[in-house]
Amino acid sequence: MMGPARTGFARLPTLVAFLCVLCAPRPAQSAGHPNILWLTCEDISPYLGCYGFAQAHTPNLDRLAIEGIRYTHAHANAPVCAVARSTLLTGMYSPTIGTHQMRSRVQLPAAIPAYPKIFRAAGYYCTNNSKKDYNSNFERDETLWDESSGKAHYKNRKAGQPFFAVFNITVTHESQLDAKKIADYVAKSQIPATPRVDPAKILLPPYHPDLPEIRQDWARLHDLITRMDALVGERLAELHEAGLADDTIVFFYSDHGGMLSRAKRFIYNVGTQVPLLVRIPKKWGNLAPAPPGSAVDRLVSFIDFPKTVISLAGLPVPPLMQGRIFLGPDAEPAPESVHFYRDRMAERYDFSRAVTDGRYYFIRNFVPHRPRGRDSRYGYDVQANWGAWERHYAAGKCDAIQSQFFQPKPVVELFDTQADPWHVSNLAGSPEHREHLAKLERDLDAWMVAIRDIGLIPEPLFHELAGEDKNFKTLYEYAQSDRYPVEWLLQIAKEVSLGNPEKLPNYLRCMTDENPIARHWGAYGVFLVRPKAPDVRKALMDMMTNDPM
Repeated sequence: MMGPARTGFARLPTLVAFLCVLCAPRPAQSAGHPNILWLTCEDISPYLGCYGFAQAHTPNLDRLAIEGIRYTHAHANAPVCAVARSTLLTGMYSPTIGTHQMRSRVQLPAAIPAYPKIFRAAGYYCTNNSKKDYNSNFERDETLWDESSGKAHYKNRKAGQPFFAVFNITVTHESQLDAKKIADYVAKSQIPATPRVDPAKILLPPYHPDLPEIRQDWARLHDLITRMDALVGERLAELHEAGLADDTIVFFYSDHGGMLSRAKRFIYNVGTQVPLLVRIPKKWGNLAPAPPGSAVDRLVSFIDFPKTVISLAGLPVPPLMQGRIFLGPDAEPAPESVHFYRDRMAERYDFSRAVTDGRYYFIRNFVPHRPRGRDSRYGYDVQANWGAWERHYAAGKCDAIQSQFFQPKPVVELFDTQADPWHVSNLAGSPEHREHLAKLERDLDAWMVAIRDIGLIPEPLFHELAGEDKNFKTLYEYAQSDRYPVEWLLQIAKEVSLGNPEKLPNYLRCMTDENPIARHWGAYGVFLVRPKAPDVRKALMDMMTNDPM
């Protein structure tokens, strides 16, 4: 679906109830409880041989795909690590619980579930090696894991005790493309001195200009993926040598897509789609939806993972968890669509939501004046391709597609992922695609209302609406209350984002509404329209002087 050599890639709610789940007595070990091993990597889309990627060299993962199941439509719900991981941990959408802004420490109420606690209460030995990055107070929760460190390992459990183990392989993280890191990998003979794939033979995505820095980074990305594959092989061999392979369900996936410019952190398919391989041993074969070696086209996303693994272990699923079980006897019907979110990325504020039905991919940008390429500077600091592209654009040398990244966003985007895997041809204005757009737009609106999307609340208001001295101690509790009219606010935000001068009276009315969130969106609408009328200036001055928030 995306990548420099796309050969065949397209084949490619209650607290009481929850506490009952945690407190119910469970056996320390049972022959009916499989071990579960999560092998995760970082920042890659499905650039693997088993996904038909011609320039990949990933023998261990290709073998895992033959022994297991390959999901062709698997997604992270957010294109960045901490936000995606908060969903993986809790089985709840980040905009529902308030963990949607990257690099935050959101306080969550005790009712919010976390799958390691559920497994530990059931007698499992739970280890995390070693990244947390949960964007919430769960990062400081010492009761989550039996072990969480660079030495955490299932081998430290009691004899016969079932385990849930996570090993996070960081070699494909975007930071590893830094020149010093690459030199260190070469010095240790972990990647070749010269890229395995000739940079000149890389098939670039249409949004990337043909520059040496970009070609070199693409080539080195493949070297890092091959190194990651070798580390996965070591973990699988370790499991086999310990005699545990026949009792362990293995998942492999990336924490989101990426990793080069316009991938990680961006809500396009290249930032959200991930490889997902699941190997289920023969003794647990009844849990698999298809025979080994099969490709499964079911839509799956991170919101589904916690419910699924809890169900596979035969444990009760907390009622607050969202998503659908996709494996085992309790598997639920496949969803018709998958939803995504992008908000603040480090220091750069943004707010976009998206939905896909597997082919068509709809994006609504609520703050369209912010260009994509003026994003967090982290990518620019650690990879050469970001700066090279930006300089090329500043020199006026980018074509229309390559320039999109540094220009204001359309409010609405629609892509045919099958025909346009890189998401560069916006079909939102196409008459023949009007029906697809309308269907996905209704789907996205209904989802945002159903999950009570906190993204509609400007971040500076978080502590004004919730806190120890407020009626609601956490933002989640506020958003779940009738004090948060999410459906009404969504319609305001949608209208405002269009920046329609004819709607200026509506924007001005919002600026005087008793709801501070509505006042925010009204002011944003005025900003987009930028009228110079005296009454507008007076309204803005009155708001700056008298607004209680």
